[in-house]
Amino acid sequence: MRGPSRDARGEGPLIVAGRRTPLARAGTAFAAVPAHELLAPVLRALVEDASIPPELLADVVMGNAVGGGGNLARLAALEAGLPEAVPGLTIDRQCGSGLDAIVLACRLVQAGGGLAIAAGGAESISTAPVRGRRAPGGGVEFYRRAQHAPAGSRQGEHGDPDMGPAA
Repeated sequence: MRGPSRDARGEGPLIVAGRRTPLARAGTAFAAVPAHELLAPVLRALVEDASIPPELLADVVMGNAVGGGGNLARLAALEAGLPEAVPGLTIDRQCGSGLDAIVLACRLVQAGGGLAIAAGGAESISTAPVRGRRAPGGGVEFYRRAQHAPAGSRQGEHGDPDMGPAA
């Protein structure tokens, strides 16, 4: 059976190469390196490992939970020297961001959105922004819970949940 979720061999999406960004403790070896710069050489290596021409990439989908905004996937793709025509999509599903990026890439392939999509995730805790808000008196007030987590006395039910079960 051949359909949008099958390739010419009758198979579904395949993972053909895998790499990871370098690891170090926060504030040490990669303290000044933003996530897109950590990710760029990984993207270059993935394209080389998969033996596909970079212009055949339909998209770059990356997960990122603590970035400073912007489109990590697009920045990393450009930094990696991928063609400008290759788009980038960054998703934030907190601890599940990288895995969800891979799942989304699989679904894009199944839907006919391209045959080759680079997917994964990257973080740089050392360069992540420290977030706070203006206090009523004008100073800065740092968050006691995640900004997006609902307030309330039912912390276990609706507060800032442990990301293990949430991912």
